[in-house]
Amino acid sequence: MEGLLAGDDAALRTLYARFGRPVYTMGLRLLGSREAAEELTQDVFLAAWRKAARFDPARGRLSTWLMTIAHNLAIDRLRRDTGVTRPTLVLVDQVPDAVGNDDTESTLAERDEAFRALQVLSDGEKRLLVRTYFRGMTAREIAEADGIPLGTVKTRLRTALIKVRKANDVKEPS
Repeated sequence: MEGLLAGDDAALRTLYARFGRPVYTMGLRLLGSREAAEELTQDVFLAAWRKAARFDPARGRLSTWLMTIAHNLAIDRLRRDTGVTRPTLVLVDQVPDAVGNDDTESTLAERDEAFRALQVLSDGEKRLLVRTYFRGMTAREIAEADGIPLGTVKTRLRTALIKVRKANDVKEPS
């Protein structure tokens, strides 16, 4: 990040080499097309370049910051592009366990951490998080689709997120 703040092109290349694939993969899952995922990836790293000063390591990891930018831009694009339907959902159980040649240890550790965190959720809570974060549905859309009060959806979402945060705070015994 220091390199980005200093305007160093090599720092951007290093950042892209490390996080380009996960950002692209998220874009592909959310937007449903390679072209859209490629555009999203470019937009994310351009935003990181422009907004490097906003990154605060005390608030979270660099990977989380970049993936949040990617998620927000993808959801904005889905909402803006009325001709684009919601993407086909890829369930956690359908994600292959095989390690690709490009996967790094930290990427695998982050994936495993996310899977462990999801294990603390009920099926309903998992479904709610998937609909919110991977399908881009708003709490209002979920409430209308399920025929339940908006406040109930918001409370359930908040409860699920608290459980995930607590699960991430629990460290594995060495």
